[in-house]
Amino acid sequence: MAAGEDISNSGTQSNNHFLHNFFYPDTVAIVGATKNAMKINYQLVENNVRLNFRGKVIPINPNSDEIAGLRAYKSLKDVPEKIDVAVLSIPAGRCLAVIRECIDLGIKRIVMVAGGFSEGDSEGMERHEEARRLIRENGLRIIGPNTLSPVNAENNFAISFHRLNTLKRGGVSFVFQSGLYEYKLNWINEQAGVNKVLDLGNKMDVNEVDALEYLGGDSSTRVIAMHMESICGDGREFSSLLKKTTGEKPVIILKSARTKAGSQAAASHTGSLARENDAVFDGLIKQSGAVRAHNLEDFFDLAKTFAFLDPPKGNRVAIITLSGGEGVIATDACEMHGLQLAEFSRKSYAILKEIFPPWEVPLNPFDSGVCFEFHTDDFENALNKLTAIQEDDGVDCVIMQLPTTVVERVKAIDPSDDALSRMMDFMVKFFLSMKKSGKPFCLWRSAMDEMETEFVRRIEAHSIPVYPSQERSARAMAALYGYSEYIRRNNSPLR
Repeated sequence: MAAGEDISNSGTQSNNHFLHNFFYPDTVAIVGATKNAMKINYQLVENNVRLNFRGKVIPINPNSDEIAGLRAYKSLKDVPEKIDVAVLSIPAGRCLAVIRECIDLGIKRIVMVAGGFSEGDSEGMERHEEARRLIRENGLRIIGPNTLSPVNAENNFAISFHRLNTLKRGGVSFVFQSGLYEYKLNWINEQAGVNKVLDLGNKMDVNEVDALEYLGGDSSTRVIAMHMESICGDGREFSSLLKKTTGEKPVIILKSARTKAGSQAAASHTGSLARENDAVFDGLIKQSGAVRAHNLEDFFDLAKTFAFLDPPKGNRVAIITLSGGEGVIATDACEMHGLQLAEFSRKSYAILKEIFPPWEVPLNPFDSGVCFEFHTDDFENALNKLTAIQEDDGVDCVIMQLPTTVVERVKAIDPSDDALSRMMDFMVKFFLSMKKSGKPFCLWRSAMDEMETEFVRRIEAHSIPVYPSQERSARAMAALYGYSEYIRRNNSPLR
């Protein structure tokens, strides 16, 4: 970054929110930086150098003059320039002294990676309360403690313990109350890309209300996905803000600590006891129009779904399968999630009949596998006939079994990597043609092997979601429909 260049004025609408400069700092000091690759703090500086963070990183370590090619300083007071954000990744017992140093230097934003506060013993609680008193009396804002964030794909800023080779920019911003995402960050990156990630940790200061308020007004965030163990901010304010936000963009919420035992487990690592009644919380979610995730897999499925697909106009679903048995399971899943089997037009029937086997087959679910068996010589033509399903006026959305067997046959004829790659690219081109109608289209996988995983990676690189099962694809499509219904009932504009 050129000297004096201001990176804080991004294209977002939340520039005036206090969280904005946590995500778009010009200068970040990493207290506890290290050049020892065996230490957990190593990547805090290395990631930002590797990713080419658009701001300036200043390592702070009393025993080093240089870290990751950057000049290091012994303490914050030795840094000759203004610091926008100080990241504290040091033992909890040293944090209070560094907070006081930040106060003296006029540093207003702190990210406390360190644990050992409210989730600890009585000494940790005393430390927590003293830190809270210091920040409130001196006008500081703190994310954490016990946090790993922020991450911002727009300027390649990442506070993470794990090595990141790239940040794939997407439209989903994640909020967590735990570092559970940390191990999955590269996977999340590959699945749907990220816009921003905020880990609230113990929520000493910044809480879920602040996060929702900021991301709700952030124009580069199209979908918000929140993991919560407790509500630390004002519950009424959170409810009101949630309803306002869902009218403008989807909000997905995973609420853990739903049981007494889960609440106690949450207190053991974030120090925040979740006392909310889960039935009351569930009612809040339904009234607000947010989408509740049932578990962690569902949470990431839904984040990917809303990132890749626009909501359907109705719940009439078409199922394309390679196996009759798979089609039955998919039909059950769709009906159980509130989707209705679409009825095809005569025009679609006439087009599909051209690729029927020598007997009649049901139209929905449509067994394309048996049809392909009788059209191996003109497979491309047979495949393209399936677009009639997506274009049918009686169809609102389509889910399809991933035809991995087609790719496997090519591999059997020509096992070269080039032949396999060409076939995968050909199939991806067809899937993209299924998106042209604008109706949501997704796939489920069946083989679950290494070759299919590579196939899925190529497909999802084009923002076409693929799920591990029919049930999860049906659940995702039903969530899209449910959100669209809420928007329509409340006369809110769809994105």
